[in-house]
Amino acid sequence: MNTPQLFGTNGIRGVVGKTVNVSLAYKVGSSVGSLYPRRGVLVGRDGRTSSLMLSEAVIAGLLAQGNRVDDCGMITTPGLQFLVKETQAAGAIMVTASHNPPDYNGFKVVDSDGIEIPRKREERIEELVQRNSWRISPRPGDRSQRGEPLEPYFSKIMLHLKQSQALGKLRIVADTGNGVASLTTPVLLRRLGCHVVTLNDNIDGAFPGRESEPRPENLGALAALVKSEKADFGVAHDGDGDRAMFVDETGVIHLGDRSLALIEDEVLKKIHGAKVVTPVNSSMAVSEIARRRGGKLILTKVGSIHVARTMIAEKAILGGEENGGIFYAPHHPVRDGTMATILILNAILENRMPLSKLMARLPKFYMAKEKIACKDNAKNGAIAKLKKMLGTKVSSTLDGVRVDLNGRGWFLVRASGTEPLIRMYAEGKTESDLRSILDEFKPVIAQSMK
Repeated sequence: MNTPQLFGTNGIRGVVGKTVNVSLAYKVGSSVGSLYPRRGVLVGRDGRTSSLMLSEAVIAGLLAQGNRVDDCGMITTPGLQFLVKETQAAGAIMVTASHNPPDYNGFKVVDSDGIEIPRKREERIEELVQRNSWRISPRPGDRSQRGEPLEPYFSKIMLHLKQSQALGKLRIVADTGNGVASLTTPVLLRRLGCHVVTLNDNIDGAFPGRESEPRPENLGALAALVKSEKADFGVAHDGDGDRAMFVDETGVIHLGDRSLALIEDEVLKKIHGAKVVTPVNSSMAVSEIARRRGGKLILTKVGSIHVARTMIAEKAILGGEENGGIFYAPHHPVRDGTMATILILNAILENRMPLSKLMARLPKFYMAKEKIACKDNAKNGAIAKLKKMLGTKVSSTLDGVRVDLNGRGWFLVRASGTEPLIRMYAEGKTESDLRSILDEFKPVIAQSMK
């Protein structure tokens, strides 16, 4: 297609007042409405200061196309996705920028199966937005407000919990990062009888408690609170509640790959030969667990849409990302931070073992991740230059440039699909391997950026 690309790896995102505004929101609503003529569409939003304004514009576009709009108000992305499937709606639009800074916002478009729309539909929406011409329905659509939209989600997710008297003895710290996950994880855990201590649980689009992205460097307060409260574990979410990072009872913050590997180990020991889907930037621990347990690992490009759609096509039971995204098909094959919390809870209950010991049983590798500022219009050029510089060392171009170093580890550089950044990942079998990989390849990246 020749139109500018609106959709990144995870929906449309940009700075409010610059690339994302009321005009674009109306166009997105109108475009989505034209794909589902006069059918029911759900609309939800996160807690960003601009989300109400943008959701109203999205709804206006849908109503102008004659669609029935079910306004779900503030809700998590996985909660809205589940509701699409539960209500058999034609689709949904979630107004969110997920983990991005407060001045960002955007739109995730969900298909009738409750999963983000395929790339072909994204392209069609982009064409319609750029054309900026719609036939207005002679009869506007109807709008209704859905009461308690998360109740069906809670009912279903509880079916996957291991029932145990020990639930009432568990103490959990939930850092919802001033995002809408405060509507799900603490609520659900309290219903289960757990003692829950919350951190940053007031919804505030300025994210005053910490940065919205639950990266280890942002979770020091959570780790400290887990230790001071003598909690069994802590969990941190991003702005729209589809990701989760975990802290064990000793205060150690675990990367998303580790949580994925633990959940993968628990799933595969029960269902031998099951398929697991993960992007190319995931840890070697994930592939090692699949090998040990006889599972089949399938690699994709980075982006939740690639993981979810591949899970559907391959009938995979589990998917996961290094950023804390867990996709559990028996519930719904989408990234879901609250479902991830239940799966970690199950692992603790079933093994009767603290999280630190469960993590210690996993294969250990050493990973580094870095962000490098790069303008959106320069990202692809930098990656192409790096590929040329590395030549025959390149082992995969599925997403960016990856170099596999037999016996030592791997290295990957890719353009961010959500921010003006180049993302770098490296993993070594030992700390010494990781240092040598970084020493070898970081100067090459710097050169490719010139």
